[in-house]
Amino acid sequence: MSQAPPHVAPASPWQALDRLTAKARTADSEQALWFVAANETVSLLPYRSALVFTLHDNTPMLACASGLTSIDRTSAFGSWSEQVVKALITRLYETHRFTAGDVAAPLQVAWLEYWPESVQIYPVPGTTGEILGVVVYVTEAVWPTAASDILSALHQVHGLCLQNLRAQKSPLDFLKQLVDGRNLKTRKYLWRGLGALLLVLFLPVRQFVVVPAEIISLDAMAVTSPVDGIVSELMVKPNQVVRKGDILVRMDATAIRNRLASARQALEVSRAEYLAGAHRAFVSSDKTAEAGVLKGRINERLAEVAYLEEQQSMLDIKASRDGVAVYGQENDWIGKPLSAGQRIMELADRAQVGVNAWVPVADAINMRTGEPIQVLLYANPLTPLKATIEQASYQASKSPEGVAAYRVRATLVSQEPVRLGLRGNAKIDGDWVVLGYFIFRRPLVTVRQWLGV
Repeated sequence: MSQAPPHVAPASPWQALDRLTAKARTADSEQALWFVAANETVSLLPYRSALVFTLHDNTPMLACASGLTSIDRTSAFGSWSEQVVKALITRLYETHRFTAGDVAAPLQVAWLEYWPESVQIYPVPGTTGEILGVVVYVTEAVWPTAASDILSALHQVHGLCLQNLRAQKSPLDFLKQLVDGRNLKTRKYLWRGLGALLLVLFLPVRQFVVVPAEIISLDAMAVTSPVDGIVSELMVKPNQVVRKGDILVRMDATAIRNRLASARQALEVSRAEYLAGAHRAFVSSDKTAEAGVLKGRINERLAEVAYLEEQQSMLDIKASRDGVAVYGQENDWIGKPLSAGQRIMELADRAQVGVNAWVPVADAINMRTGEPIQVLLYANPLTPLKATIEQASYQASKSPEGVAAYRVRATLVSQEPVRLGLRGNAKIDGDWVVLGYFIFRRPLVTVRQWLGV
Protein backbone atom coordinates (compact mmCIF):
# COMPACT_ATOMS: atom_id res chain seq x y z
CA MET A 1 0.00 0.00 0.00
CA SER A 2 1.33 3.47 -0.94
CA GLN A 3 2.47 5.82 1.77
CA ALA A 4 0.40 8.84 2.81
CA PRO A 5 1.80 12.33 2.26
CA PRO A 6 4.39 13.44 4.85
CA HIS A 7 2.85 14.71 8.06
CA VAL A 8 3.27 18.36 8.91
CA ALA A 9 2.11 19.16 12.41
CA PRO A 10 -0.41 22.00 12.44
CA ALA A 11 -0.38 24.85 14.87
CA SER A 12 -3.62 23.56 16.40
CA PRO A 13 -5.70 20.38 15.83
CA TRP A 14 -8.84 22.46 15.69
CA GLN A 15 -7.37 24.67 12.98
CA ALA A 16 -6.55 21.55 10.97
CA LEU A 17 -10.08 20.25 11.60
CA ASP A 18 -11.56 23.53 10.36
CA ARG A 19 -9.46 23.37 7.19
CA LEU A 20 -10.40 19.74 6.53
CA THR A 21 -14.13 20.39 6.99
CA ALA A 22 -13.88 23.34 4.58
CA LYS A 23 -12.30 21.07 1.95
CA ALA A 24 -14.99 18.45 2.52
CA ARG A 25 -17.75 21.02 1.97
CA THR A 26 -16.22 22.12 -1.35
CA ALA A 27 -16.08 18.55 -2.76
CA ASP A 28 -18.31 18.33 -5.85
CA SER A 29 -18.56 14.52 -6.01
CA GLU A 30 -18.40 11.48 -3.77
CA GLN A 31 -15.02 10.49 -5.21
CA ALA A 32 -13.61 13.95 -4.44
CA LEU A 33 -14.96 13.72 -0.88
CA TRP A 34 -13.37 10.33 -0.31
CA PHE A 35 -10.09 11.59 -1.76
CA VAL A 36 -10.04 14.41 0.83
CA ALA A 37 -10.88 11.95 3.64
CA ALA A 38 -8.12 9.52 2.62
CA ASN A 39 -5.30 11.94 1.77
CA GLU A 40 -5.87 15.17 3.70
CA THR A 41 -6.61 13.79 7.19
CA VAL A 42 -2.89 13.15 7.63
CA SER A 43 -2.51 16.84 8.45
CA LEU A 44 -4.56 16.19 11.59
CA LEU A 45 -3.16 12.83 12.75
CA PRO A 46 -0.26 10.75 11.42
CA TYR A 47 -0.95 7.44 9.65
CA ARG A 48 0.76 5.20 7.13
CA SER A 49 -2.22 4.76 4.84
CA ALA A 50 -6.00 5.20 4.81
CA LEU A 51 -8.76 3.19 3.17
CA VAL A 52 -12.30 4.45 2.50
CA PHE A 53 -15.23 2.04 2.11
CA THR A 54 -18.76 2.87 0.96
CA LEU A 55 -21.78 0.82 1.99
CA HIS A 56 -24.21 -0.67 -0.55
CA ASP A 57 -26.96 -2.69 1.12
CA ASN A 58 -24.77 -2.93 4.26
CA THR A 59 -21.95 -4.42 2.19
CA PRO A 60 -18.62 -2.51 2.38
CA MET A 61 -16.98 -1.74 -0.95
CA LEU A 62 -13.50 -0.28 -1.25
CA ALA A 63 -13.86 3.18 -2.83
CA CYS A 64 -10.56 5.02 -2.24
CA ALA A 65 -7.05 4.54 -0.88
CA SER A 66 -4.54 7.18 0.12
CA GLY A 67 -1.83 7.86 -2.44
CA LEU A 68 -3.63 5.97 -5.23
CA THR A 69 -5.69 7.36 -8.12
CA SER A 70 -7.44 4.04 -8.79
CA ILE A 71 -8.08 0.81 -6.90
CA ASP A 72 -8.86 -2.79 -7.75
CA ARG A 73 -11.59 -4.25 -5.57
CA THR A 74 -11.08 -7.69 -7.12
CA SER A 75 -7.46 -7.95 -5.92
CA ALA A 76 -6.60 -10.19 -2.97
CA PHE A 77 -6.08 -7.22 -0.64
CA GLY A 78 -9.28 -5.47 -1.78
CA SER A 79 -11.44 -8.53 -1.25
CA TRP A 80 -9.83 -9.32 2.12
CA SER A 81 -10.14 -5.74 3.45
CA GLU A 82 -13.86 -5.65 2.56
CA GLN A 83 -14.42 -8.88 4.50
CA VAL A 84 -12.60 -7.45 7.53
CA VAL A 85 -14.66 -4.25 7.55
CA LYS A 86 -17.87 -6.24 7.14
CA ALA A 87 -16.95 -8.35 10.16
CA LEU A 88 -16.19 -5.30 12.36
CA ILE A 89 -18.85 -2.84 11.18
CA THR A 90 -21.30 -3.69 13.95
CA ARG A 91 -18.75 -2.72 16.64
CA LEU A 92 -17.65 0.66 15.28
CA TYR A 93 -19.71 2.64 17.78
CA GLU A 94 -18.15 0.65 20.67
CA THR A 95 -14.46 1.07 19.87
CA HIS A 96 -12.22 2.33 17.09
CA ARG A 97 -9.05 0.30 17.75
CA PHE A 98 -9.06 -3.25 16.41
CA THR A 99 -6.50 -6.06 16.29
CA ALA A 100 -6.22 -9.36 14.44
CA GLY A 101 -7.92 -11.10 17.33
CA ASP A 102 -11.15 -9.27 16.62
CA VAL A 103 -11.77 -11.11 13.34
CA ALA A 104 -12.31 -14.74 12.44
CA ALA A 105 -9.37 -17.11 12.08
CA PRO A 106 -9.42 -17.22 8.24
CA LEU A 107 -8.99 -13.43 8.17
CA GLN A 108 -6.24 -13.36 10.82
CA VAL A 109 -3.76 -15.06 8.51
CA ALA A 110 -3.38 -12.05 6.20
CA TRP A 111 -3.77 -9.39 8.91
CA LEU A 112 -0.10 -9.14 9.83
CA GLU A 113 0.85 -9.42 6.16
CA TYR A 114 -1.08 -6.30 5.20
CA TRP A 115 -1.53 -4.37 8.43
CA PRO A 116 0.30 -3.85 11.74
CA GLU A 117 -0.94 -5.32 15.01
CA SER A 118 -3.72 -2.74 15.39
CA VAL A 119 -5.58 -0.28 13.13
CA GLN A 120 -8.04 2.58 13.69
CA ILE A 121 -11.50 2.21 12.07
CA TYR A 122 -14.08 5.01 12.14
CA PRO A 123 -17.63 5.12 10.73
CA VAL A 124 -18.99 7.92 8.51
CA PRO A 125 -22.45 8.44 10.04
CA GLY A 126 -25.54 10.05 8.53
CA THR A 127 -27.96 12.44 10.21
CA THR A 128 -29.99 9.57 11.69
CA GLY A 129 -26.98 7.56 12.80
CA GLU A 130 -26.88 5.09 9.91
CA ILE A 131 -23.41 4.22 8.64
CA LEU A 132 -22.77 5.62 5.16
CA GLY A 133 -19.11 4.68 4.94
CA VAL A 134 -16.06 3.43 6.86
CA VAL A 135 -12.50 4.82 7.06
CA VAL A 136 -9.60 2.55 8.07
CA TYR A 137 -6.39 4.23 9.26
CA VAL A 138 -3.25 2.08 9.26
CA THR A 139 -1.03 3.62 11.96
CA GLU A 140 2.49 2.90 13.20
CA ALA A 141 1.66 4.02 16.75
CA VAL A 142 -1.44 4.07 18.88
CA TRP A 143 -3.34 7.39 18.71
CA PRO A 144 -4.21 9.26 21.88
CA THR A 145 -7.70 8.95 23.26
CA ALA A 146 -8.44 12.62 22.52
CA ALA A 147 -8.02 11.99 18.80
CA SER A 148 -11.19 9.89 18.75
CA ASP A 149 -13.45 12.90 19.37
CA ILE A 150 -11.74 15.01 16.71
CA LEU A 151 -11.96 12.27 14.07
CA SER A 152 -15.58 11.52 14.96
CA ALA A 153 -16.45 15.19 14.45
CA LEU A 154 -14.61 15.21 11.11
CA HIS A 155 -16.39 12.11 9.84
CA GLN A 156 -19.77 13.52 10.88
CA VAL A 157 -19.05 16.40 8.52
CA HIS A 158 -18.08 13.87 5.85
CA GLY A 159 -21.44 12.12 6.35
CA LEU A 160 -23.39 15.39 6.00
CA CYS A 161 -21.48 16.30 2.86
CA LEU A 162 -22.11 12.83 1.40
CA GLN A 163 -25.85 13.07 2.02
CA ASN A 164 -25.91 16.52 0.43
CA LEU A 165 -24.09 15.23 -2.67
CA ARG A 166 -26.47 12.30 -3.03
CA ALA A 167 -29.46 14.63 -2.70
CA GLN A 168 -28.14 16.70 -5.64
CA LYS A 169 -28.02 13.79 -8.09
CA SER A 170 -28.67 14.49 -11.74
CA PRO A 171 -30.97 12.25 -13.83
CA LEU A 172 -27.89 10.48 -15.22
CA ASP A 173 -26.79 9.43 -11.73
CA PHE A 174 -29.67 6.96 -11.55
CA LEU A 175 -28.44 5.29 -14.73
CA LYS A 176 -24.90 5.24 -13.38
CA GLN A 177 -26.16 3.51 -10.26
CA LEU A 178 -28.01 0.92 -12.33
CA VAL A 179 -24.91 -0.04 -14.29
CA ASP A 180 -22.67 0.07 -11.24
CA GLY A 181 -21.53 -3.52 -10.81
CA ARG A 182 -20.80 -2.97 -7.10
CA ASN A 183 -24.46 -2.37 -6.32
CA LEU A 184 -25.93 -5.86 -6.32
CA LYS A 185 -29.43 -4.71 -5.45
CA THR A 186 -29.74 -2.20 -8.27
CA ARG A 187 -28.13 -4.68 -10.65
CA LYS A 188 -30.79 -7.21 -9.67
CA TYR A 189 -33.52 -4.65 -10.31
CA LEU A 190 -31.88 -3.79 -13.63
CA TRP A 191 -32.03 -7.38 -14.84
CA ARG A 192 -35.60 -7.72 -13.67
CA GLY A 193 -36.52 -4.50 -15.45
CA LEU A 194 -34.85 -5.65 -18.65
CA GLY A 195 -36.68 -8.96 -18.46
CA ALA A 196 -40.01 -7.21 -17.94
CA LEU A 197 -39.25 -4.88 -20.85
CA LEU A 198 -38.55 -7.82 -23.14
CA LEU A 199 -41.84 -9.42 -22.14
CA VAL A 200 -43.68 -6.16 -22.81
CA LEU A 201 -42.07 -5.88 -26.26
CA PHE A 202 -43.59 -9.25 -27.18
CA LEU A 203 -47.14 -8.18 -26.29
CA PRO A 204 -49.49 -8.40 -29.31
CA VAL A 205 -50.88 -5.05 -30.49
CA ARG A 206 -52.91 -3.94 -33.49
CA GLN A 207 -50.85 -2.02 -36.00
CA PHE A 208 -52.43 1.31 -36.95
CA VAL A 209 -51.74 4.58 -38.67
CA VAL A 210 -53.33 8.01 -38.16
CA VAL A 211 -53.69 10.09 -41.34
CA PRO A 212 -55.59 13.23 -42.45
CA ALA A 213 -59.13 12.55 -43.65
CA GLU A 214 -61.98 14.44 -45.31
CA ILE A 215 -65.72 13.83 -45.61
CA ILE A 216 -66.59 13.42 -49.30
CA SER A 217 -69.39 12.10 -51.48
CA LEU A 218 -68.73 8.64 -52.81
CA ASP A 219 -70.91 9.42 -55.85
CA ALA A 220 -69.67 12.75 -57.20
CA MET A 221 -69.89 13.84 -60.84
CA ALA A 222 -67.44 16.31 -62.31
CA VAL A 223 -68.82 19.39 -64.05
CA THR A 224 -66.47 20.39 -66.86
CA SER A 225 -66.36 23.10 -69.49
CA PRO A 226 -67.76 21.76 -72.82
CA VAL A 227 -66.12 24.51 -74.90
CA ASP A 228 -63.21 26.91 -74.79
CA GLY A 229 -64.27 30.17 -73.24
CA ILE A 230 -64.41 32.51 -70.28
CA VAL A 231 -66.61 32.07 -67.20
CA SER A 232 -69.16 34.85 -67.14
CA GLU A 233 -71.24 33.92 -64.12
CA LEU A 234 -71.68 31.13 -61.57
CA MET A 235 -75.38 30.59 -61.08
CA VAL A 236 -75.08 28.53 -57.85
CA LYS A 237 -73.30 29.13 -54.57
CA PRO A 238 -70.84 26.69 -53.02
CA ASN A 239 -72.62 23.76 -51.30
CA GLN A 240 -75.95 24.78 -52.82
CA VAL A 241 -78.51 22.07 -53.53
CA VAL A 242 -79.41 21.95 -57.23
CA ARG A 243 -81.93 20.04 -59.33
CA LYS A 244 -81.52 18.35 -62.66
CA GLY A 245 -81.60 20.93 -65.45
CA ASP A 246 -80.62 23.92 -63.30
CA ILE A 247 -78.04 26.22 -64.86
CA LEU A 248 -74.74 25.95 -62.97
CA VAL A 249 -72.29 28.03 -64.99
CA ARG A 250 -72.83 30.62 -67.73
CA MET A 251 -69.97 31.12 -70.17
CA ASP A 252 -69.27 34.37 -71.97
CA ALA A 253 -71.05 34.25 -75.38
CA THR A 254 -69.41 37.27 -77.03
CA ALA A 255 -66.76 35.38 -79.02
CA ILE A 256 -69.09 32.60 -80.24
CA ARG A 257 -71.88 35.10 -81.03
CA ASN A 258 -69.54 37.09 -83.26
CA ARG A 259 -68.24 33.97 -84.97
CA LEU A 260 -71.81 32.74 -85.51
CA ALA A 261 -72.89 36.04 -87.04
CA SER A 262 -69.87 35.97 -89.34
CA ALA A 263 -70.59 32.37 -90.34
CA ARG A 264 -74.22 33.18 -91.14
CA GLN A 265 -73.17 36.15 -93.25
CA ALA A 266 -70.71 33.93 -95.09
CA LEU A 267 -73.54 31.43 -95.66
CA GLU A 268 -75.73 34.07 -97.29
CA VAL A 269 -72.85 35.12 -99.51
CA SER A 270 -72.28 31.51 -100.56
CA ARG A 271 -75.96 31.10 -101.38
CA ALA A 272 -75.94 34.24 -103.53
CA GLU A 273 -72.85 33.03 -105.35
CA TYR A 274 -74.50 29.66 -105.93
CA LEU A 275 -77.66 31.28 -107.46
CA ALA A 276 -75.50 33.36 -109.78
CA GLY A 277 -73.47 30.29 -110.77
CA ALA A 278 -76.62 28.23 -111.40
CA HIS A 279 -77.98 30.98 -113.71
CA ARG A 280 -74.74 30.99 -115.66
CA ALA A 281 -74.90 27.18 -115.98
CA PHE A 282 -78.20 27.51 -117.93
CA VAL A 283 -76.59 29.94 -120.31
CA SER A 284 -73.35 27.99 -120.83
CA SER A 285 -72.66 24.30 -120.21
CA ASP A 286 -69.07 25.19 -119.26
CA LYS A 287 -70.34 26.74 -116.00
CA THR A 288 -72.00 23.54 -114.71
CA ALA A 289 -68.87 22.37 -112.75
CA GLU A 290 -68.58 25.80 -111.14
CA ALA A 291 -72.12 25.48 -109.79
CA GLY A 292 -71.20 22.16 -108.10
CA VAL A 293 -68.28 23.83 -106.31
CA LEU A 294 -70.48 26.65 -105.07
CA LYS A 295 -73.04 24.09 -103.82
CA GLY A 296 -70.31 22.37 -101.74
CA ARG A 297 -69.28 25.71 -100.28
CA ILE A 298 -72.85 26.27 -99.10
CA ASN A 299 -72.83 22.89 -97.32
CA GLU A 300 -69.53 23.84 -95.67
CA ARG A 301 -71.01 27.11 -94.41
CA LEU A 302 -74.11 25.29 -93.16
CA ALA A 303 -71.95 22.85 -91.14
CA GLU A 304 -69.97 25.72 -89.63
CA VAL A 305 -73.16 27.54 -88.60
CA ALA A 306 -74.61 24.34 -87.09
CA TYR A 307 -71.39 23.76 -85.13
CA LEU A 308 -71.36 27.31 -83.77
CA GLU A 309 -75.06 27.13 -82.87
CA GLU A 310 -74.35 23.91 -80.96
CA GLN A 311 -71.42 25.58 -79.21
CA GLN A 312 -73.66 28.51 -78.29
CA SER A 313 -76.24 26.17 -76.78
CA MET A 314 -73.54 24.72 -74.52
CA LEU A 315 -72.57 28.06 -72.98
CA ASP A 316 -75.15 27.49 -70.24
CA ILE A 317 -73.79 24.47 -68.33
CA LYS A 318 -76.69 22.64 -66.71
CA ALA A 319 -76.89 20.03 -63.96
CA SER A 320 -77.28 16.52 -65.30
CA ARG A 321 -78.74 15.28 -62.01
CA ASP A 322 -79.71 16.35 -58.50
CA GLY A 323 -76.92 17.03 -56.04
CA VAL A 324 -74.83 19.56 -54.17
CA ALA A 325 -72.51 21.96 -56.00
CA VAL A 326 -69.04 21.60 -54.51
CA TYR A 327 -66.32 24.10 -55.47
CA GLY A 328 -64.14 26.80 -53.96
CA GLN A 329 -64.76 30.53 -54.04
CA GLU A 330 -66.95 32.13 -56.67
CA ASN A 331 -64.48 34.93 -57.40
CA ASP A 332 -61.80 32.39 -58.31
CA TRP A 333 -63.76 31.40 -61.43
CA ILE A 334 -65.44 34.54 -62.77
CA GLY A 335 -63.43 35.87 -65.72
CA LYS A 336 -61.15 32.84 -65.81
CA PRO A 337 -60.39 31.41 -69.29
CA LEU A 338 -61.13 27.70 -69.57
CA SER A 339 -60.25 25.02 -72.06
CA ALA A 340 -62.65 22.29 -73.14
CA GLY A 341 -62.81 19.53 -70.53
CA GLN A 342 -61.46 21.61 -67.63
CA ARG A 343 -63.14 20.81 -64.29
CA ILE A 344 -65.12 23.58 -62.64
CA MET A 345 -67.03 21.89 -59.79
CA GLU A 346 -68.55 18.63 -58.64
CA LEU A 347 -72.13 17.51 -58.18
CA ALA A 348 -72.09 15.41 -55.03
CA ASP A 349 -74.78 13.05 -53.80
CA ARG A 350 -75.42 13.81 -50.14
CA ALA A 351 -77.00 10.41 -49.61
CA GLN A 352 -73.71 8.58 -50.25
CA VAL A 353 -71.25 10.17 -47.84
CA GLY A 354 -67.86 8.63 -47.18
CA VAL A 355 -64.30 9.30 -46.07
CA ASN A 356 -61.28 10.07 -48.20
CA ALA A 357 -57.84 9.59 -46.60
CA TRP A 358 -54.27 9.70 -47.84
CA VAL A 359 -51.75 7.29 -46.28
CA PRO A 360 -48.12 8.37 -46.89
CA VAL A 361 -45.90 5.70 -48.40
CA ALA A 362 -43.57 5.84 -45.38
CA ASP A 363 -46.49 5.05 -43.01
CA ALA A 364 -48.27 2.49 -45.18
CA ILE A 365 -49.58 -0.67 -43.54
CA ASN A 366 -51.64 -3.61 -44.82
CA MET A 367 -55.04 -2.02 -45.53
CA ARG A 368 -57.76 -4.49 -46.50
CA THR A 369 -61.17 -3.81 -48.01
CA GLY A 370 -63.90 -4.16 -45.40
CA GLU A 371 -61.67 -3.31 -42.41
CA PRO A 372 -63.17 -0.76 -39.96
CA ILE A 373 -61.62 2.66 -39.40
CA GLN A 374 -62.37 5.49 -36.99
CA VAL A 375 -62.65 9.15 -38.01
CA LEU A 376 -62.22 12.00 -35.53
CA LEU A 377 -63.40 15.26 -37.06
CA TYR A 378 -61.95 18.57 -35.93
CA ALA A 379 -65.49 19.92 -35.64
CA ASN A 380 -66.56 17.12 -33.26
CA PRO A 381 -63.49 15.39 -31.75
CA LEU A 382 -65.40 13.70 -28.93
CA THR A 383 -67.64 11.63 -31.20
CA PRO A 384 -65.69 9.32 -33.53
CA LEU A 385 -67.33 8.20 -36.76
CA LYS A 386 -67.10 4.57 -37.81
CA ALA A 387 -66.44 3.69 -41.42
CA THR A 388 -65.51 0.67 -43.53
CA ILE A 389 -62.76 0.66 -46.14
CA GLU A 390 -64.27 0.49 -49.61
CA GLN A 391 -61.13 0.92 -51.67
CA ALA A 392 -57.39 1.24 -51.03
CA SER A 393 -55.29 2.15 -54.06
CA TYR A 394 -52.38 -0.07 -55.01
CA GLN A 395 -50.49 2.72 -56.76
CA ALA A 396 -49.21 5.74 -54.87
CA SER A 397 -50.04 9.18 -56.19
CA LYS A 398 -49.45 12.77 -55.16
CA SER A 399 -51.64 13.80 -52.22
CA PRO A 400 -52.97 17.35 -51.66
CA GLU A 401 -50.08 17.82 -49.21
CA GLY A 402 -47.63 17.10 -52.02
CA VAL A 403 -46.32 13.72 -50.78
CA ALA A 404 -46.55 10.27 -52.34
CA ALA A 405 -49.45 8.48 -50.67
CA TYR A 406 -52.06 5.75 -51.12
CA ARG A 407 -55.68 6.88 -51.40
CA VAL A 408 -58.20 5.18 -49.10
CA ARG A 409 -61.96 5.56 -49.56
CA ALA A 410 -64.33 4.37 -46.86
CA THR A 411 -68.09 4.26 -46.37
CA LEU A 412 -69.62 5.66 -43.18
CA VAL A 413 -71.50 3.10 -41.14
CA SER A 414 -73.85 5.61 -39.50
CA GLN A 415 -76.67 7.05 -41.61
CA GLU A 416 -76.66 10.35 -39.72
CA PRO A 417 -76.13 13.36 -42.01
CA VAL A 418 -72.56 14.66 -42.04
CA ARG A 419 -71.55 17.88 -43.72
CA LEU A 420 -69.38 17.45 -46.80
CA GLY A 421 -65.89 18.92 -46.61
CA LEU A 422 -65.32 18.40 -42.88
CA ARG A 423 -61.76 17.39 -42.07
CA GLY A 424 -60.10 15.42 -39.30
CA ASN A 425 -57.94 12.36 -38.71
CA ALA A 426 -58.62 8.74 -39.58
CA LYS A 427 -57.25 5.83 -37.54
CA ILE A 428 -56.73 2.87 -39.86
CA ASP A 429 -56.05 -0.52 -38.29
CA GLY A 430 -53.71 -3.11 -39.82
CA ASP A 431 -52.40 -6.54 -38.84
CA TRP A 432 -51.63 -7.84 -35.36
CA VAL A 433 -47.92 -7.50 -34.53
CA VAL A 434 -45.72 -7.58 -31.43
CA LEU A 435 -45.16 -4.28 -29.64
CA GLY A 436 -41.42 -4.31 -30.40
CA TYR A 437 -42.07 -4.45 -34.14
CA PHE A 438 -44.67 -1.69 -33.87
CA ILE A 439 -42.21 0.62 -32.08
CA PHE A 440 -39.06 -0.12 -34.08
CA ARG A 441 -40.57 -0.61 -37.56
CA ARG A 442 -39.75 2.90 -38.79
CA PRO A 443 -36.22 2.94 -37.27
CA LEU A 444 -35.52 -0.47 -38.82
CA VAL A 445 -36.59 0.81 -42.24
CA THR A 446 -34.35 3.86 -41.84
CA VAL A 447 -31.36 1.73 -40.80
CA ARG A 448 -31.86 -0.66 -43.71
CA GLN A 449 -32.06 2.22 -46.16
CA TRP A 450 -28.93 3.77 -44.69
CA LEU A 451 -26.99 0.50 -44.71
CA GLY A 452 -28.39 -0.63 -48.04
CA VAL A 453 -29.38 -4.13 -46.84
